[in-house]
Amino acid sequence: MANERNDMGSDEKDSAGSADTTRSLTAGLAFSDRMEALLDGRVTVAGASLDIICRPPQALFRSVLRDQVYDICEFSLGSHIATVAAGGSNYVGLPIFLSRAFRHGNVYVRADRGITTPRDLIGRRIGVMDFHQTAAVWVRGILADHYGVERSSIEWITGGLSAPVLEDRAPLDLPPSLSVTRSPQTLNALLEAGAIDALISPTAPALFVRGDPRVARLWPDHRTAESAYFHETGIFPIMHLLVLKRQRLDEAPGLPRALYTAFETARQFACADIAQRDYPKIASPWLMADRAQTLADLGADPWTYGTSANRTALEAILRYAEADGLTKRRLSPEDLFADVQGDDGLPPMDGQNGR
Repeated sequence: MANERNDMGSDEKDSAGSADTTRSLTAGLAFSDRMEALLDGRVTVAGASLDIICRPPQALFRSVLRDQVYDICEFSLGSHIATVAAGGSNYVGLPIFLSRAFRHGNVYVRADRGITTPRDLIGRRIGVMDFHQTAAVWVRGILADHYGVERSSIEWITGGLSAPVLEDRAPLDLPPSLSVTRSPQTLNALLEAGAIDALISPTAPALFVRGDPRVARLWPDHRTAESAYFHETGIFPIMHLLVLKRQRLDEAPGLPRALYTAFETARQFACADIAQRDYPKIASPWLMADRAQTLADLGADPWTYGTSANRTALEAILRYAEADGLTKRRLSPEDLFADVQGDDGLPPMDGQNGR
């Protein structure tokens, strides 16, 4: 999918954009159905042409923090919170939430250590890829809020999952009550050797994939736990957002609104596409049944963008980030998007801006 452009000539282009493009922008995105209409040209960005490069999320996140090679980029919400708290970066946040996921199913434990409940994690060593990885921020918050497992009761070990990563994604300035150590070994190796008792990872560890009985999910029936969490809190956790280079915002103040409109329209195309299909779009024989169950659990529009519709989730992760020491004060959702709404004259980025 690399280097595909969305300026294809077509009578079916959506009114979210215009074929009369005037500005070329590079966009680093992880592939998903929510941006497929931007890749195939059904949706364009008013006043701009996107050169979309699809890459794995971890590569995109480090690019934003270190290389700044993309004009717009998919980015970790946890890392965005940390950079805003540290005084900002070369990018500004847009309330376009490209990835969301429940994370109960991403906690793996050494079952042979007698870990069968969340409270069994107290006093243990837990591996995470980065301390401000968004998945880890959510899991730490859920463990503390719902199970009484405080962050300070855990020894946190950071490292690459299957290849060594010798430095943090971004500098950390954490309170002394938190123990965080980066390991030169991989988390997979540490889990296999028993050097960590548990692992928080969106990607299943190698031992679990191989069916090793020593490793299990903390919540074996994680879908039931996640559904219960949603019904209790109303939160479908946000993982990634879109960020825009400040230089491009300075050059074109209307660009955030154009991007929001285009990405919202592409999202609506994706939702409509699943609903209208009479054959599976992906290799899942029960795709439509899964969709029906998802809508029954979460409601008609769980992937919505904008700050107002997502205030509960944003306020929760900001509270968790403060407790993690990633922020020195409680940020508000408006702090995350302060450069693109309010006093800059743009309309609030909250409405339904699709077709």
